[in-house]
Amino acid sequence: MIGAELAARVDFARRLAREAGGLAKRYFLHEIAFEARTKGAQDWVSAADLAVEELIRRRLAEAFPGDTVYGEEGGGELGTHAWLVDPIDGTLNFVHGVRYWCVSIAFAVAGERRIGVVYDPSLDELFWAAKGGGAWSDATRIHVAPRDRLDYALVCVGYVPRHPLEEHLRVKRLLHEAGAAVKDMGAGALMLAHVAAGRYDAFLEPHMNAWDALAGLLLVDEAGGRSLPYPGAGGLPSGGPVLAAAPGIFDVLARLLQRAGATG
Repeated sequence: MIGAELAARVDFARRLAREAGGLAKRYFLHEIAFEARTKGAQDWVSAADLAVEELIRRRLAEAFPGDTVYGEEGGGELGTHAWLVDPIDGTLNFVHGVRYWCVSIAFAVAGERRIGVVYDPSLDELFWAAKGGGAWSDATRIHVAPRDRLDYALVCVGYVPRHPLEEHLRVKRLLHEAGAAVKDMGAGALMLAHVAAGRYDAFLEPHMNAWDALAGLLLVDEAGGRSLPYPGAGGLPSGGPVLAAAPGIFDVLARLLQRAGATG
């Protein structure tokens, strides 16, 4: 059970994610024209990202004027009551017309994750969780996979150019040698939601920003999974490494990352 105040915020966040996702999808389908540009090597942003984040910020300011907002595009503050927003996670996929991207909205109190919402407009799937209230796909309770062998597992490994390439390749090599199937679908928040739903058995990435990681990590937690402590020593502004997995393979994955020198 969760309290009435948190439940009201959850309901609002779910509605907001759908509204934001609806706007993003109009851009994706080119009902609204837009151009994309890069912020760095394979680090894309578009007018769609900016418009969706502005919508989310406006709605949150209207509903919860005392809260702060920390977003990928506009930055912001991390107050005691803070919303962390990635308006379009998977922008590289988005601008190339690939249907694997999402809206990610999290709510934290004094740095502790309390609400996580990940919405996939392409499939109209809304994943959500509140601390102590379980993890859900719309009205269906979700759980991580019962996987207990790495050689039967489907593991997602996130990579962007800011990550050390050799470290990434070592991790992938060790996973393949252990018999795992390895993918990178290109949207960390959605991959975490799919771990929570039991579709993937694990997700790992050497560093994720809080606006990408927080909602999905709460989903995994509430779905019965295990994850590394997050964030790192620098707190939410600095982010940190992410490993989230079915309990039966978590320890072997943690040891594999240590072998690869990928745990910081």
